[in-house]
Amino acid sequence: MGRGYYINDVQLPGALAVAFVPSLHAHARLLRVDASRARNCPGVHAVLTAEDLGDAIGPIRVEYDSTSAPNHRSCDWPVLARDKVRFMGESVAVVAAEDRYRAEDAVSYVRVDYEPLARVANAEKALEPDAPLIHESWADNCMHSLKLDAGNVEHAFQHADCVVSGTFTTARQLALPMETVGCAATYESTSDSLTVWSSTQVPHVLRSAIALKLGMPEHHVRVIAPDIGGGFALKIYVHPQELVVAYLARHLGRPVKWIQDRRENLTSGLQSRQQVIRGSLALSKEGIILGLKGNVLSDAGAYSAFPWGSAFEGLHAAFCMPGPYKIPVYGLDVKIAVTNKPPNGVYRGVGLPHAIMVMERLLDLGAQKLGIDPAELRLRNLIGRADHPYVTVVGEEVESGSHQECLQKAMEMVDYREFRAEQQRQRRHGRYLGIGISNFIYDSAPNSQALLAAGMNVSSYDSATVRVDASGKVTILISTKPSGQRHETIFAQVAAEELGMPVSDIKVVHGDTLVVPIGSGTWGDRGAVTGSGAVILAARKIRDKLLRVAAQLTEVPDENLELAHGMVRRKSDKVSLISIAEIARRLINAPGRLPVGIEPGLETTCQYDPVVPSTHPNGTHVVTVEVDIETGKVKLLRYIAVEDSGTIINPLVVKGQIEGGIAQGIGSSLYEEIVYDDDNRALTGSLMDYIIPTGADLQRLEIAHFESPSPHTLGGFKGIGVGCSSAPLGAIANAVADALYPFGVEVNEVPLTSERVLNLIENRNSESTSA
Repeated sequence: MGRGYYINDVQLPGALAVAFVPSLHAHARLLRVDASRARNCPGVHAVLTAEDLGDAIGPIRVEYDSTSAPNHRSCDWPVLARDKVRFMGESVAVVAAEDRYRAEDAVSYVRVDYEPLARVANAEKALEPDAPLIHESWADNCMHSLKLDAGNVEHAFQHADCVVSGTFTTARQLALPMETVGCAATYESTSDSLTVWSSTQVPHVLRSAIALKLGMPEHHVRVIAPDIGGGFALKIYVHPQELVVAYLARHLGRPVKWIQDRRENLTSGLQSRQQVIRGSLALSKEGIILGLKGNVLSDAGAYSAFPWGSAFEGLHAAFCMPGPYKIPVYGLDVKIAVTNKPPNGVYRGVGLPHAIMVMERLLDLGAQKLGIDPAELRLRNLIGRADHPYVTVVGEEVESGSHQECLQKAMEMVDYREFRAEQQRQRRHGRYLGIGISNFIYDSAPNSQALLAAGMNVSSYDSATVRVDASGKVTILISTKPSGQRHETIFAQVAAEELGMPVSDIKVVHGDTLVVPIGSGTWGDRGAVTGSGAVILAARKIRDKLLRVAAQLTEVPDENLELAHGMVRRKSDKVSLISIAEIARRLINAPGRLPVGIEPGLETTCQYDPVVPSTHPNGTHVVTVEVDIETGKVKLLRYIAVEDSGTIINPLVVKGQIEGGIAQGIGSSLYEEIVYDDDNRALTGSLMDYIIPTGADLQRLEIAHFESPSPHTLGGFKGIGVGCSSAPLGAIANAVADALYPFGVEVNEVPLTSERVLNLIENRNSESTSA
């Protein structure tokens, strides 16, 4: 409706515009940075290099816990490049000018002399013995390694009736929010107070980082996150530009502002998902899984993004690979390598899309080799309701779920038998239809102990303040930060349920560290779990106080009272005795009339860190496609998603999450890919080249639900935002492979662009002709 207030809507009087000087090389020594001509440009107020900054801004650095992650290497990421650059587009200098036009003009006058160095193009080349070192203090280019055997893996494979293997590749891509990263800042010298507006999902994390890196007391730093035009995990990081902008406001005594342009977003922002995974699956002749192997090689880019680190995605992919299947033994081998590309920042799913694609492709290959229907093979191996709580091969306890039920429902919705019959009929007419299945489960809302066990020094709790005013209306101050998930709605619903009042009487406030209590922000599919948990705890304390006061005022025992429709009423006959507003008025405006022993006021704050390592949403996606063998074009015919996210708070919000997630999954499966040339320069620098899905791809979505509440979370809530964006890769890859089964092609790489699909068909035809 045009009523949002985003970062570029923040207008600070007298604000200077900021632009950064990008590196023109992917790997080079900095011999000289000459900013003299730029400083003399009209309207330019400052041009700063790393030499000018000195040690005024500390470098970004991610430290993993050495006990949990002994094979992790850390590195410094300077906010402006020092001595050498490690990816094309890395910031070498910064300009502050009267407007962005003048700032960009001045950028062109900054002269940088480079000594080009040999580049590291990808993770495979990074780990070669003679690869040039990206960080000279390291012995090689391996950022993180992990090897683990859960059970006797080799024995399982040696005694298997069937073993299938494949090497699966996912392209480098990025989160593409409508609103790019941006920030603005102003400084008040008399109180040494710095206020930063940022399009961030983690306001308190950013506040802590700014205070630490600039050497300021944290309570002198205020971060305000206005409306966010999409995040998808891109905005859970502390970006170097945010630290520079905060410093400039303090250094210059002027408001400053920087908005990432789309080319910067596409070519030098945080990127993700580039992995090569070698997977192997061992099965009995009856189609029972005996063992799994996964070798993950992940491209971390040049540095490690704070606070999660750029090793997170590859590690998570490895641990997610077993999925919702009963797998007795698992061997994993993970290597995370640095390359001369922008750093890896997780994107919706955090390695889960890769894991699902590998596992689901292996299952289809196994079914094909054994002559078992792929849906039946999955049913034989899925966790059943009676198996819960089920401890997976990687030690996670799956508390509840509907794994078999979701698959059966999806098969019913697609009319599986009829589709198979139609598929055969159409093949006789030269049309190639295919069906793909993708089952998923994942760990949502990890608690702080789970993150520490993974080596990450990151907290995972959230806080809520519930405040009732004298009119009986409620304000919730919440530490989570929505970026389209409608926390304003769902937290009001959760509180209304606890307090027995209309949702319209509740207002939710978020995004301002001066106002809201400290918490971890929004990421990891955790808002509904941790945010609602904190709201429930605080609302229950308010409810208990309302009932205690009402009991003394009405002389009815509080255990015989309840809240409903804004009133306190007797449980036995539902007769209303006193309004919540009247109790609130007495507690706030007339404390002299309160019963003895009751403190004035009606406000409380609670924190919530889940008691278990994580919750486990699950689901099944089934897609049918038609492949045009003349052009390679993949057309989606139907897309069915059956999902179980525990207790559903708001069906409309859940629907929006699933639809948006599927759209992004379709993009990963069919379109999105950052393409590099031999100099490690991104060639997909505009949306003419970096192709994304459109509304035409989303016209055939069909969604159904199961609800398996978590017994470990308040409200029984689980996450909803990750499985829907991750499952499409496996489903679409399987559907395309099924459609092209007559050609004998191997579908092991995404995105399945028209060019790539056509090459698969033509190459296979050439091989057949040669044979």
